[in-house]
Amino acid sequence: MRRLWVISAVLIIGSLLTGCGSRIELNELGITTATGIDGHKGEWTVTYQVIVPSAMSSSLGGSAGGGSSQAAVHTFSTQGKTIRDAIDISNLENPRKLYFAHNNVLVIGKEAAEAGIEEVIDNYFRNPDARETVKVLVADRKARELLMQLIPPEKIPGQALSKILQKDDQTGSFYPSISIYELALKLSSDSGAAGVPEVSIVGSDRETLESSDIFKKTSSKANLKLSGLCIFDRARKVKTLNQKESLGISWLTNHVKSNTLSFEDENAKNAEKALSSFRINTAKVKVTPVKGPLHFSLEVKVKVAGELVISNSEEDPAKTNNIKKMQQQVEKVIEQQIEEGWKTVQKLQIDLVGIADKIHRKYPEYWKENRDTWPEELSRMDINIDVQASIKRPGLFQKSFSSLLKSKSDQ
Repeated sequence: MRRLWVISAVLIIGSLLTGCGSRIELNELGITTATGIDGHKGEWTVTYQVIVPSAMSSSLGGSAGGGSSQAAVHTFSTQGKTIRDAIDISNLENPRKLYFAHNNVLVIGKEAAEAGIEEVIDNYFRNPDARETVKVLVADRKARELLMQLIPPEKIPGQALSKILQKDDQTGSFYPSISIYELALKLSSDSGAAGVPEVSIVGSDRETLESSDIFKKTSSKANLKLSGLCIFDRARKVKTLNQKESLGISWLTNHVKSNTLSFEDENAKNAEKALSSFRINTAKVKVTPVKGPLHFSLEVKVKVAGELVISNSEEDPAKTNNIKKMQQQVEKVIEQQIEEGWKTVQKLQIDLVGIADKIHRKYPEYWKENRDTWPEELSRMDINIDVQASIKRPGLFQKSFSSLLKSKSDQ
């Protein structure tokens, strides 16, 4: 009897255990490295950039001819009435199950961005395979056209685009990267606005970037580059900012991690020969809305530290007074950059800085009464900017080479 109970228990427990019936082998997956979305509601086109494992393995192994001539990715598109329809239709022409967990970037086409990206975001959050941390880009044309381009020297274009965004965040801060999660968070906030980097194809003969033969050449007449910052009001693209305007927004949103700016020596006789460069190593920005008797004002406090990387000044940069002068010149340039960004905010009447969220938290009653007139209030706000710049490692400073030559000629 006891033996019968043991056998019954084993059978019952075994039937409850989950097996590997739903497993999918690695060679059955189509690992997607980049995704593009074009079209509008009711007529969507989804483009997939899928890694070709055989090309990757031959590339890693190397060959006498300098590597495989086969492209490391295969790009194809499907159409559907909804984005999910288009993705499901991919099973009719692709032998592998698309796997989005390793997707590096999501590229939104120009038309789709202008029509509205509500369905794009909704689809991403409902897809269990997709990661909310994937970076978002907007194309200056159809996303499909952009994803068909290769980006030498990287074999996988999706990874290359992700690295370009990462490098700009670390060294330039011109066009801050944004994930799909951050984008959704900003668009659903009180401010209701967000900036997304724009990627463009520049140069001529872009067809050469569609062939793996491009890796056999030392240069290309066309390339992909970050070209602007697309502004979304709620869920629609309304404007594209240039580099100067975007950098000003980066300051106001505390996204500047590193940057190199140039300033002139005001005491120099020839200003063209007196340009110096200051590299920002650390930056911290605090933006505070201040309530006045009639309107709000914006208080911006900036602290930066860095080093002088190029000096063409006729003054000796090792002297304390000259260091203070250069710090003041750096502060002036940063203040001008911030003012450029603020002018853009007020002109568009779009809260890219997130001021509305801060006012809502601190003054909830005021926000409840004035939220409908917030764009007009934003355009009336004054801004007060306080910049403190610090030039580090002054002991390494020396006179510029041009001033050294001048002193030699005067002897």
